[in-house]
Amino acid sequence: MRILPWVRMPSRWIREGGLKNFNWASNGVASKSAAIAALQIYIALVTQAEEKAPPSFRLEAELTYNALMEITGLSRALVSSGIEALLNTERISKETIGRKSRYSISDYEFGNWCKLPARALYGYGGGTSIPAFKLFQKRSICELNALKLMLYYAAARDNKTPYTMASFETIHKQTGVIEKNIPRANAFLINSSLLANLTRENSENTKKKEPNKYYLTGYRDLFMGSPIVRVQI
Repeated sequence: MRILPWVRMPSRWIREGGLKNFNWASNGVASKSAAIAALQIYIALVTQAEEKAPPSFRLEAELTYNALMEITGLSRALVSSGIEALLNTERISKETIGRKSRYSISDYEFGNWCKLPARALYGYGGGTSIPAFKLFQKRSICELNALKLMLYYAAARDNKTPYTMASFETIHKQTGVIEKNIPRANAFLINSSLLANLTRENSENTKKKEPNKYYLTGYRDLFMGSPIVRVQI
């Protein structure tokens, strides 16, 4: 399996607040452990997807449950729940092909994608799983918040800079994560090596502090060449 330095991920749905559909409330469209599993599977699918050439312009991944279990460390039951949550939130569509399923990632449009680090998530040694995901117990809102922040930091990044700069107020507005819970979610991202660094500096022109700068793990890879079609596992 060859993992690219970075991959294209649909971003408009994140910028329009779509992450709020993944919450801890039991009455949510995607809630609790299923919401955590859904976002982990979404990341797995995006990093494994093949970009179809125009005029179709779409992302598709053909993976078995076993492959998704290996990549994410999720149980078969949680893979099933996570996929159902992604279908219910219309983040993916699914077509069964023998033992594999073909997943089409929704809202992949020209100009509405962001760069998601990929190779760094699997480790630079050619791993077949995302080690950080194995640290998730799927029992805490903090873990869900962390995944939402990770995806938001990817979607909100300026392609000219290696980091995302955002205030707590903006993060809350875009993700639904309560401001007081953001520091703990950031700490979890750092401890699980999904966030490489977090810095806060004073503005050069004023004494007012700027918003935090968030560097995703693998941020240096974001300035490498364009992704190409990869070999699926």
